Amino acid sequence: MKYDEYELLELFEAEPSVMVDDQTGMFMYSKDDDHGFHLLLVMSIHESQCSVSLSYKHFKGLIFDFELEDISEIKGENNRLTILGNDGNREVEISFKPHFSLKTVKL
Repeated sequence: MKYDEYELLELFEAEPSVMVDDQTGMFMYSKDDDHGFHLLLVMSIHESQCSVSLSYKHFKGLIFDFELEDISEIKGENNRLTILGNDGNREVEISFKPHFSLKTVKL
């Protein structure tokens, strides 16, 4: 799975949390917006998998939470997180501005 750590650093405005150690290839990115929403991306590089969830501070459950397999690339460009499947098609696109919004889903 390809990704540019600098794109994701710029998009999430923070370094990822390393899960276990660097060798496992598992990283967690998170971002809070000004409205109380919390977006979480967990990536497993070696397994080509990721999960994405969105929660809200005044809501007990998750707004959405899903796992994707066979991921070829994760991009963070133009205030958007784009996750591409192995067939090159866009699986998920999440806009970060002006608020988090899920634009494309192919699950």
